[in-house]
Amino acid sequence: MATNNTSSSNPRFENMGDVLDALSNGIAKTAANEPKFEPQHLAPEVPAEPARELLTEKMLAARWVCSVARLQRWRTVGEGPQYLKIVGKVLYRLKDIEAYEEACLIRKVL
Repeated sequence: MATNNTSSSNPRFENMGDVLDALSNGIAKTAANEPKFEPQHLAPEVPAEPARELLTEKMLAARWVCSVARLQRWRTVGEGPQYLKIVGKVLYRLKDIEAYEEACLIRKVL
């Protein structure tokens, strides 16, 4: 007995292209019904460190790319920004540093 392999076992599908179309339609319908994943941008739980209001000699020297000795020399001759001396420690207020930097700003006149 010979069987006819040309006829489809399922009369709904005439050829392999129809089967693939049916599968892709089913996949598309399933994907359309699934909830969409949208990434959430999470804010960091730890807030950023606030700007320091007081800077040490080392911090100011690093900011201005100069030596601590230069800052010490300026203090002895009365130059440079205002500073605080608290319990023997020299501290600079950020607002005084920024004011000093603004006063030292050179504007070219043409």
